[in-house]
Amino acid sequence: MPIWMAFLTLTFIWGSTPLAIQWSQEGMSYAFAVTARIGIGVVLFALMIPWLKRQPVPSLGQLLVVSLIAGLNLFGSMLCVYWGARYIPSGWISVLFGLGPILTGWMAAFWLNEPFSRQKWFGSLLGLFGLVVIFAHSGIAGENTPIGIAAVILSVVIYAAGNVGIKQWNRDISPLWVAAGSLWVAFPLFLAVFLLSEEPWPSEALYTRSGWAIVYLGLVGNGFGFVCFYYLLSRVSAANASLVTLSSPAVALWLGVAFNHEQIHSGLLLGTFLILAGLALFQWGIPGHFAPRAKSV
Repeated sequence: MPIWMAFLTLTFIWGSTPLAIQWSQEGMSYAFAVTARIGIGVVLFALMIPWLKRQPVPSLGQLLVVSLIAGLNLFGSMLCVYWGARYIPSGWISVLFGLGPILTGWMAAFWLNEPFSRQKWFGSLLGLFGLVVIFAHSGIAGENTPIGIAAVILSVVIYAAGNVGIKQWNRDISPLWVAAGSLWVAFPLFLAVFLLSEEPWPSEALYTRSGWAIVYLGLVGNGFGFVCFYYLLSRVSAANASLVTLSSPAVALWLGVAFNHEQIHSGLLLGTFLILAGLALFQWGIPGHFAPRAKSV
């Protein structure tokens, strides 16, 4: 697959995921929707075991630790985003997840002592200001919108913390093993939440748009999107691959407008611009700025 095609494919997958999350809950509970999606991913990666065995096989102890961290991360972050998706427009989810790399950078600086430059501080503040702008205008969308925003932000925090934990404990484990382990750990937890919720089995909804959305998330979101991302990482720099976090929110916003009749107001546009500008500054800085000065001789 050409690199540009992989980039466009991943942009569409990540941009369409928030809308698919909302559609997957039509006529059914959020607990069933997320459990069914993760269950499809579990089966998908179980079928991929012969391919997984071709990857470097980690020690059992290390794989268990990393899978436990990744699985708990997946469970907490996904549960929050599915719960919050009921109260906010789908396009907002992708915008708020643009804060993920910034929060991950903060936590990595605190826990892993990674360097945190001035450009990262400026980018972080700009992104947080964009979040404040969106919060300030959240009443335009609905009464429960602030609750939905808070739930998605909590999801991003859990996601960022899990990434730092995986980075701390991961020692050259193939990303495919990490993905498979996270799904296998998270699925029993999601299943327990669904069973404890005592929600009925949505037999009729499975054959409607919500059922197809679950299949799309389980097969394309969990499988093909993951493969595309790591294909990009193997072909281009991490900085270029992370451009998807800038392009996918725009796709998510306009898909929400086109297919879900969502409204885009000036406050959302301004907040989105500030978050994405902050993310760009956080990742790449401004050419010629914030660079260390050369020493005089």
